[in-house]
Amino acid sequence: NGFNGGDPYYAGVSAASAVVNTNVATATGVLVWMGMDAWLTKARKPTFLGGVNGMICGLVGITPCAGWVNGWGALAVGAICSGFVWFAWNYISKVRPFSKVDDALGVVYTHGMAGLLGGLLLGIFGDPNMLEFGCGTLDKFGQVVNTPPGAYAHASSSCTPFSVGGLMYTGSFHQLWEQFRAAIFVISWSAIATFVIMQIIRFVLRGLRYKEDVLEIGDLAIHDEEAFPEERFAERVGGGAPGAFELAGIGAGSSGTSPPPTSLGGAQSENRT
Repeated sequence: NGFNGGDPYYAGVSAASAVVNTNVATATGVLVWMGMDAWLTKARKPTFLGGVNGMICGLVGITPCAGWVNGWGALAVGAICSGFVWFAWNYISKVRPFSKVDDALGVVYTHGMAGLLGGLLLGIFGDPNMLEFGCGTLDKFGQVVNTPPGAYAHASSSCTPFSVGGLMYTGSFHQLWEQFRAAIFVISWSAIATFVIMQIIRFVLRGLRYKEDVLEIGDLAIHDEEAFPEERFAERVGGGAPGAFELAGIGAGSSGTSPPPTSLGGAQSENRT
């Protein structure tokens, strides 16, 4: 709501529409993903992770077009982005080169694919009646051109209200083509800039990744602390989860270190590294 509703830099109809559309697309994304989990997976049940992924798909997908589509368009964007990413997550991720991508959080799918698809869908569902105010002149496609810097303001006699017309409303592929061109530019720029940044990191740190044995140990080896200290106690038997004071090494009997292995039925459990 914040970054979409705040994009116009003023409180108005466009900002309000962006906030409403963001919520509509997000809710739709959650329902679509959880529904597909319930109908199309072997487990036949929705999952919490699926709901979160659907929510992210709806949020990311509507961001490029939050103020330019109507409510039905927002619903369609949320449903299409969530459904497409669900298939990509469950099937395309198993195919090369995606299967070789180290993407533990699925960012390529929930952000990359959903964002790209949401931008393209603006070229289809963009509603000419969703106005954004700006000063300038209109070209033959109804797009504003020659807009002075800082000209986005409330409508006045010197400002020409302009809008974006998608394929569904204008029958023209112009906006869809513009969205495609913009996507190619963003992907190219991001790839080149990221490559340069990673080469700098490689040079400064003498490599991009830690060795496998360090990665296995994780936060404890790299930062000398753990993000989730309770994992050190996961194999305790009968003791239950430690309290906050015990984790911090405070109080009687607390040493702040991992407890010794516990025996169970004559077999000694192993400490997790």
